[in-house]
Amino acid sequence: LADAIALAHRGETEGLTCLFEHTAPNIWMMAAVLGCPYIGTAVTQIYRRAWNEVSSLRSPSDLRVWIGRIAFDELLRQPEDIGRNIPALSGDSAEAYRVISGLPRQERTALLLLCGDGCSAPQAAEILSQPDIEIKRAMRRARQTIAAHMKQVGCTKTCNTAWLIAVLEEMRHAQADAAATELEQVLTCVQTGAEYREAEPSVQMEEPVPQMEDTQEKSGFFQKWFRSRRFG
Repeated sequence: LADAIALAHRGETEGLTCLFEHTAPNIWMMAAVLGCPYIGTAVTQIYRRAWNEVSSLRSPSDLRVWIGRIAFDELLRQPEDIGRNIPALSGDSAEAYRVISGLPRQERTALLLLCGDGCSAPQAAEILSQPDIEIKRAMRRARQTIAAHMKQVGCTKTCNTAWLIAVLEEMRHAQADAAATELEQVLTCVQTGAEYREAEPSVQMEEPVPQMEDTQEKSGFFQKWFRSRRFG
Protein backbone atom coordinates (compact mmCIF):
# COMPACT_ATOMS: atom_id res chain seq x y z
CA LEU A 1 0.00 0.00 0.00
CA ALA A 2 2.86 2.42 0.71
CA ASP A 3 4.18 1.80 -2.82
CA ALA A 4 0.66 2.24 -4.23
CA ILE A 5 0.29 5.57 -2.44
CA ALA A 6 3.64 6.76 -3.80
CA LEU A 7 2.60 5.76 -7.33
CA ALA A 8 -0.77 7.48 -6.94
CA HIS A 9 0.95 10.67 -5.76
CA ARG A 10 2.92 10.63 -9.03
CA GLY A 11 -0.32 10.29 -10.99
CA GLU A 12 0.34 6.70 -12.07
CA THR A 13 -2.79 4.61 -12.47
CA GLU A 14 -1.12 1.49 -11.03
CA GLY A 15 -1.32 3.19 -7.63
CA LEU A 16 -5.00 3.98 -8.08
CA THR A 17 -5.68 0.40 -9.19
CA CYS A 18 -4.11 -1.04 -6.04
CA LEU A 19 -5.96 1.35 -3.75
CA PHE A 20 -9.21 0.64 -5.61
CA GLU A 21 -8.85 -3.14 -5.40
CA HIS A 22 -8.03 -2.89 -1.70
CA THR A 23 -11.06 -0.77 -0.74
CA ALA A 24 -13.77 -0.90 -3.42
CA PRO A 25 -15.37 -4.27 -2.50
CA ASN A 26 -16.03 -2.93 0.98
CA ILE A 27 -17.42 0.37 -0.28
CA TRP A 28 -19.70 -1.44 -2.74
CA MET A 29 -21.03 -3.53 0.15
CA MET A 30 -21.55 -0.41 2.28
CA ALA A 31 -23.50 1.22 -0.54
CA ALA A 32 -25.76 -1.85 -0.73
CA VAL A 33 -26.35 -1.93 3.03
CA LEU A 34 -27.19 1.80 3.08
CA GLY A 35 -29.74 1.30 0.30
CA CYS A 36 -27.97 3.30 -2.41
CA PRO A 37 -30.18 3.01 -5.54
CA TYR A 38 -27.36 3.49 -8.07
CA ILE A 39 -24.39 1.80 -6.48
CA GLY A 40 -22.07 1.83 -9.48
CA THR A 41 -22.60 5.54 -10.09
CA ALA A 42 -21.96 6.35 -6.42
CA VAL A 43 -18.78 4.24 -6.28
CA THR A 44 -17.53 5.84 -9.51
CA GLN A 45 -18.02 9.30 -7.97
CA ILE A 46 -16.23 8.23 -4.78
CA TYR A 47 -13.13 7.06 -6.63
CA ARG A 48 -13.04 10.02 -8.98
CA ARG A 49 -12.99 12.24 -5.94
CA ALA A 50 -10.41 9.99 -4.27
CA TRP A 51 -8.15 10.26 -7.32
CA ASN A 52 -8.44 14.05 -7.20
CA GLU A 53 -7.68 14.12 -3.47
CA VAL A 54 -4.96 11.47 -3.34
CA SER A 55 -2.33 14.05 -2.38
CA SER A 56 -3.96 14.20 1.09
CA LEU A 57 -3.34 10.45 1.65
CA ARG A 58 0.01 10.14 3.40
CA SER A 59 0.40 6.55 4.57
CA PRO A 60 -1.39 3.18 4.79
CA SER A 61 -2.38 3.98 8.37
CA ASP A 62 -4.38 6.95 7.05
CA LEU A 63 -6.24 4.94 4.41
CA ARG A 64 -9.24 3.86 6.48
CA VAL A 65 -10.18 7.38 7.57
CA TRP A 66 -9.19 9.01 4.25
CA ILE A 67 -11.35 6.79 2.03
CA GLY A 68 -14.04 6.57 4.72
CA ARG A 69 -14.55 10.32 4.73
CA ILE A 70 -14.88 10.41 0.96
CA ALA A 71 -17.15 7.35 0.79
CA PHE A 72 -19.58 8.31 3.55
CA ASP A 73 -19.77 11.90 2.38
CA GLU A 74 -21.11 10.54 -0.91
CA LEU A 75 -23.18 7.62 0.39
CA LEU A 76 -25.02 9.58 3.08
CA ARG A 77 -26.19 12.06 0.44
CA GLN A 78 -28.16 9.23 -1.16
CA PRO A 79 -31.91 8.82 -0.50
CA GLU A 80 -32.50 7.03 2.78
CA ASP A 81 -33.79 3.53 2.08
CA ILE A 82 -33.60 -0.06 3.29
CA GLY A 83 -30.61 -2.17 2.29
CA ARG A 84 -30.27 -3.67 -1.17
CA ASN A 85 -30.15 -7.37 -1.91
CA ILE A 86 -26.85 -9.16 -1.24
CA PRO A 87 -26.94 -12.61 -2.91
CA ALA A 88 -25.65 -16.01 -1.84
CA LEU A 89 -25.51 -15.51 1.93
CA SER A 90 -25.67 -18.53 4.23
CA GLY A 91 -28.75 -19.09 6.39
CA ASP A 92 -27.80 -17.21 9.57
CA SER A 93 -26.04 -14.44 7.66
CA ALA A 94 -29.01 -14.00 5.33
CA GLU A 95 -31.35 -13.77 8.33
CA ALA A 96 -29.04 -11.29 10.05
CA TYR A 97 -28.97 -9.15 6.92
CA ARG A 98 -32.76 -9.10 6.80
CA VAL A 99 -32.78 -7.22 10.10
CA ILE A 100 -29.64 -5.16 9.31
CA SER A 101 -31.20 -3.93 6.06
CA GLY A 102 -34.10 -2.38 7.95
CA LEU A 103 -32.20 -0.74 10.80
CA PRO A 104 -32.26 3.07 10.99
CA ARG A 105 -29.54 4.51 8.78
CA GLN A 106 -27.44 5.79 11.71
CA GLU A 107 -27.34 2.28 13.19
CA ARG A 108 -26.37 0.71 9.86
CA THR A 109 -23.65 3.34 9.50
CA ALA A 110 -22.22 2.60 12.95
CA LEU A 111 -22.31 -1.13 12.23
CA LEU A 112 -20.51 -0.67 8.91
CA LEU A 113 -17.79 1.51 10.39
CA LEU A 114 -17.10 -0.43 13.58
CA CYS A 115 -17.66 -4.00 12.34
CA GLY A 116 -17.33 -3.70 8.56
CA ASP A 117 -14.38 -1.33 8.26
CA GLY A 118 -12.74 -2.20 11.55
CA CYS A 119 -12.70 1.44 12.66
CA SER A 120 -12.26 2.43 16.25
CA ALA A 121 -14.94 4.73 17.67
CA PRO A 122 -12.59 7.75 17.41
CA GLN A 123 -11.84 6.91 13.76
CA ALA A 124 -15.55 6.58 13.02
CA ALA A 125 -16.15 9.90 14.76
CA GLU A 126 -13.49 11.52 12.57
CA ILE A 127 -15.02 10.08 9.40
CA LEU A 128 -18.52 11.27 10.29
CA SER A 129 -17.62 14.43 12.23
CA GLN A 130 -19.78 13.16 15.09
CA PRO A 131 -19.07 12.47 18.79
CA ASP A 132 -17.83 8.93 19.28
CA ILE A 133 -20.33 8.38 22.11
CA GLU A 134 -23.18 8.76 19.59
CA ILE A 135 -21.60 6.14 17.35
CA LYS A 136 -21.18 3.75 20.28
CA ARG A 137 -24.83 4.21 21.25
CA ALA A 138 -26.01 3.55 17.70
CA MET A 139 -23.83 0.43 17.55
CA ARG A 140 -25.29 -0.81 20.86
CA ARG A 141 -28.84 -0.34 19.60
CA ALA A 142 -28.01 -2.14 16.35
CA ARG A 143 -26.44 -5.10 18.17
CA GLN A 144 -29.38 -5.40 20.57
CA THR A 145 -31.92 -5.38 17.74
CA ILE A 146 -30.00 -7.96 15.72
CA ALA A 147 -29.44 -10.21 18.75
CA ALA A 148 -33.13 -10.07 19.74
CA HIS A 149 -34.22 -11.00 16.22
CA MET A 150 -31.72 -13.84 15.86
CA LYS A 151 -32.81 -15.27 19.19
CA GLN A 152 -36.44 -15.00 18.09
CA VAL A 153 -35.77 -17.06 14.94
CA GLY A 154 -33.86 -19.73 16.89
CA CYS A 155 -30.25 -18.84 16.10
CA THR A 156 -27.97 -20.40 18.73
CA LYS A 157 -24.90 -18.30 17.89
CA THR A 158 -23.78 -15.54 20.23
CA CYS A 159 -24.49 -12.27 18.41
CA ASN A 160 -21.40 -10.48 19.68
CA THR A 161 -19.05 -8.14 17.82
CA ALA A 162 -16.88 -10.98 16.49
CA TRP A 163 -19.95 -12.65 14.98
CA LEU A 164 -21.12 -9.40 13.40
CA ILE A 165 -17.66 -8.88 11.90
CA ALA A 166 -17.85 -12.39 10.38
CA VAL A 167 -21.34 -11.70 8.97
CA LEU A 168 -20.17 -8.48 7.31
CA GLU A 169 -17.08 -10.25 5.97
CA GLU A 170 -19.32 -12.85 4.31
CA MET A 171 -21.53 -10.07 2.94
CA ARG A 172 -18.48 -8.31 1.49
CA HIS A 173 -17.22 -11.45 -0.28
CA ALA A 174 -20.69 -12.29 -1.63
CA GLN A 175 -21.28 -8.75 -2.90
CA ALA A 176 -17.79 -8.48 -4.46
CA ASP A 177 -18.26 -11.77 -6.31
CA ALA A 178 -21.68 -10.71 -7.58
CA ALA A 179 -20.47 -7.24 -8.61
CA ALA A 180 -17.08 -8.18 -10.11
CA THR A 181 -18.02 -7.01 -13.61
CA GLU A 182 -19.40 -3.71 -12.34
CA LEU A 183 -16.33 -3.12 -10.18
CA GLU A 184 -14.10 -3.60 -13.20
CA GLN A 185 -16.24 -1.17 -15.19
CA VAL A 186 -16.03 1.43 -12.40
CA LEU A 187 -12.23 1.17 -12.31
CA THR A 188 -12.04 1.61 -16.08
CA CYS A 189 -14.28 4.68 -15.94
CA VAL A 190 -12.22 6.26 -13.15
CA GLN A 191 -8.97 5.60 -15.00
CA THR A 192 -10.19 6.86 -18.37
CA GLY A 193 -12.74 9.50 -17.39
CA ALA A 194 -15.45 7.65 -19.34
CA GLU A 195 -19.08 7.89 -18.26
CA TYR A 196 -20.29 5.07 -16.05
CA ARG A 197 -23.48 3.54 -17.43
CA GLU A 198 -25.66 2.07 -14.71
CA ALA A 199 -27.41 -1.05 -15.96
CA GLU A 200 -30.38 -0.72 -13.60
CA PRO A 201 -31.05 0.20 -9.99
CA SER A 202 -29.85 -2.43 -7.54
CA VAL A 203 -32.51 -4.87 -6.36
CA GLN A 204 -34.06 -3.97 -3.03
CA MET A 205 -34.48 -6.40 -0.17
CA GLU A 206 -37.96 -7.86 -0.58
CA GLU A 207 -38.97 -8.35 3.05
CA PRO A 208 -37.00 -6.29 5.56
CA VAL A 209 -37.67 -7.22 9.15
CA PRO A 210 -40.08 -4.76 10.83
CA GLN A 211 -38.47 -2.48 13.39
CA MET A 212 -38.57 -3.80 16.94
CA GLU A 213 -39.54 -1.42 19.74
CA ASP A 214 -36.38 0.24 21.02
CA THR A 215 -36.47 0.81 24.77
CA GLN A 216 -32.92 2.14 24.88
CA GLU A 217 -31.96 5.81 24.93
CA LYS A 218 -32.66 7.58 21.64
CA SER A 219 -29.87 9.85 20.50
CA GLY A 220 -29.70 12.66 17.95
CA PHE A 221 -27.01 10.86 15.89
CA PHE A 222 -27.19 12.06 12.28
CA GLN A 223 -28.38 10.65 9.98
CA LYS A 224 -11.13 -9.27 -3.55
CA TRP A 225 -11.67 -8.60 -5.65
CA PHE A 226 -8.66 -8.41 -3.27
CA ARG A 227 -9.90 -11.22 -0.97
CA SER A 228 -10.75 -8.22 1.01
CA ARG A 229 -10.05 -7.50 4.58
CA ARG A 230 -11.53 -4.55 6.34
CA PHE A 231 -9.65 -1.81 4.61
CA GLY A 232 -6.64 -0.03 6.05
